[in-house]
Amino acid sequence: MDLLKPRHFALATALLALVTTPVRAAEPPKLTVKPVLCVLDKSVASCMMSFDIRWKSQTPAEYCLNDSLQPAPLFCWGAGRSGQTTAQRQVAEEFVFWLGLPAGTERLAEVKISVLRVDSDDRRRERRTRHVWDVL
Repeated sequence: MDLLKPRHFALATALLALVTTPVRAAEPPKLTVKPVLCVLDKSVASCMMSFDIRWKSQTPAEYCLNDSLQPAPLFCWGAGRSGQTTAQRQVAEEFVFWLGLPAGTERLAEVKISVLRVDSDDRRRERRTRHVWDVL
């Protein structure tokens, strides 16, 4: 008596392989933004910056670029695995660029843009520090 025919055996083996293969969760998209730092001097309140924004994803989908200072998306791409754009803006405070789905508020990837102010009026920064051996 023929218990399993060769084609049934092949089908059973393929099904077993599908069931035992671990399912990998989709990796979130990767967002890169350059530059990420605005340096402000004493006399300047903000800096004009041009951002180079790129993203890549393992899963093709529609993605939108947002930032934490504006309620509407800055730019949306059709179904794809990568995209790029540039954005110019006056920067006076920290904010975040983030990538999400068109209808969602979930941040799939984000990059923080920092502001460094060098306008300290603290006299300790301007006077020379003394070492213990300076008294000799």
